[in-house]
This record gives sequence, C-alpha cells and structure tokens, in this order.
Amino acid sequence: MRASKTLAAVVAVMAFVAAQAAAEPAPIGVGGLPHAGNPEEEAVAKELGLSFVADFSNWDEPKEGDYPWASSPDDPFGDRLKNLKQKGYAVCITLKNIDDDKKRMPFYLEGRPLDDPLVLARWAAFLKAFLARYGDSIDYLNFGHKVNGYFVKHDNEWTAFVRFVAAGAQVVRKEKPRLSFGVVLKDGDDPAKYWRDLAPACSHLALAYTAPCSVFKKQPTSQVLDPRQGIFFARTLETLMRQAGGRKLLLTEVGCPSHPSLDSSPETQAQFITMLIAWLRQSEGRVAAVSYVGLKDWPYEATRGALRQAFGDEILQYRGIIRMLTSQGLKDEEGKNKPAYEAMKKAVEQYRKR
Repeated sequence: MRASKTLAAVVAVMAFVAAQAAAEPAPIGVGGLPHAGNPEEEAVAKELGLSFVADFSNWDEPKEGDYPWASSPDDPFGDRLKNLKQKGYAVCITLKNIDDDKKRMPFYLEGRPLDDPLVLARWAAFLKAFLARYGDSIDYLNFGHKVNGYFVKHDNEWTAFVRFVAAGAQVVRKEKPRLSFGVVLKDGDDPAKYWRDLAPACSHLALAYTAPCSVFKKQPTSQVLDPRQGIFFARTLETLMRQAGGRKLLLTEVGCPSHPSLDSSPETQAQFITMLIAWLRQSEGRVAAVSYVGLKDWPYEATRGALRQAFGDEILQYRGIIRMLTSQGLKDEEGKNKPAYEAMKKAVEQYRKR
C-alpha cells in the first residue's frame, strides 16, 4: 500500500512538471503599448520584453450599417493590428459598449433593451462586419469592460445583457471559431456572481484587477503581498481561476497604486509586480495573458479636473480615488521611471528564462 502511494505521488509530480514544461509562457503587456508611429513606446516595449497588447474599440454605428471604417481607404486601427501581429504580439480588443458605470449604444438604438430584436440583429451584423475586417488580427475579444460595475446599479438590465453576450458569442463561433471571447469583469462588485451567468457563452474569464489600497478604509497595500491576508492577490486570482471551470483567466488590466496617502509606496508597487510575474510562472497553462494597466501615471491635475467636470464638485472629497487613478503607472507623470519599471523589466526577463 505504501509503495503504491509513493508511486502515485511520483506520477503526480511528474505530471505536474510535464504540464509546466509544456505550457507556453503567457504573453505580458503594459496597456496599449506600443502605439503605431511611436518609436519611444516601441523601444520601451522591447526593453520590457512585452508580447501582449490589450486595447479598446467601440460599437460605433451612427446609423444602421454605417461603420466608419467600412468605406474609408484609411484604416489606422486595422493597420496597427496587422503590424502588431506581424511583430508577434498577442492582441486583445475589448468593445466598450458597457464600460464600468456607463452604457454606450449606437444613437439610433438608444433606449432599447439589450435583448431587443433590433438591437440583437444590429449587434450580430456589426460583429460579423468587424470580424471580417479585423478578426484575423485579434486573439481575444471582449464584449464590455468592467461590466459588473454597471450592472450592480442596473440589475434590471442584467438578463438582457446575458442574452446580448450569448448572441455575440454565436456570431464569433461561426465567423472566427479560433478567436477566444469573453466579458471583462472587475475585482469587486462580486465578479463570481456575474460570471456564473456569463460562463456558458464565454471561452475565457476576463478580469481587471487593482490591488486594494486605503481609498475608503484603512487597507495597506502591503496586505496584498501577504499570503496570510484575505486580500492576498494570489488568493483572489486563484479563486477566480477555480470558478472559471477550465477556462483560462485573461487579466486585461492589473494595477497597483503607489501613492503614500493610500498606504502604499513606489517600493510596494514594485514588489507587487515582482510577485505577480513570479506567480504567473506557477500558473502557466491557466492564465491566457496579463496586461499591466499603463506605462505612465495619469496627470493628477488633469484627472482631477476631468472628474470634476464629469461628476461635479462632490468628487473632490474622494481624494483617495484620484490618487489611486493617478499613481498606478510604471513611470510618474513626468516620465521618470518608478521602481516598478525596473521591477517589471527584471521580472519579465526572469519569467522568460527556461
């Protein structure tokens, strides 16, 4: 009996090692880098060893069947996608028809439910045209961005959105069966609850994850790096991977604030990135790709002004939110490298080594 248990343990270890050896390294990116015609970003992407681009598009249709790119001889979006694929990047495009707390619909469809027959018909027609033009240059496609942030406030629209996603999935399976598709959820607002309804239609679980910090309550970011804490980042991601039910986890935006007022620091941010990429090695075969949220901090004053214009003076009392949004880059807003930049460079280099 003891010998058989030992043999079983050895076989299990060998299977794990073989699986690790067979798994390809997951592509890693930083926001939408590199953008076309930007030599500085090209150089940064090369220095950091990036191989993944997560970017956005919209369902823009001023009137029925009028796609801005369909009749134009110039197509910068399509040219960029082709160029990225030629250079070996994995590409993810998220259609921001639902974007966190906002819903955007083509003007002539506004006010109709997401499962209205006309909406579903036009959605299918748009996707068919979009995939015919761009599908061969895309690896991952998402229908909506951080959608649980919107539907936690508009629960009455959720069932219609699930039907909307299922209709889109049917088009993708028919037109581009090799393409992986899903819906970007965000950590917080109970992503597991929404995933249960979306899972039957999706081929990956997409997530935007920001390391918790002291925005509304005392929550030092250092706890995210401590395996003993309930908010330990790996525990959060592993839980979602189990819930994915065999589908891969696609991390479209991962961020960590660095501002001291949030009980974080540039050094804590760098440590988070180092640990995240090290965890990725352990999770090969289960993670499709990872994109860090961005290269540079958003400019504080411009962000503050934009939020004030959008939400009024009341937003100014939430300084923590503004500091969180403007301190997640690998560089500061002046373009100076933070410790996180070198941490990303070293971590990716180590990850690629075999």
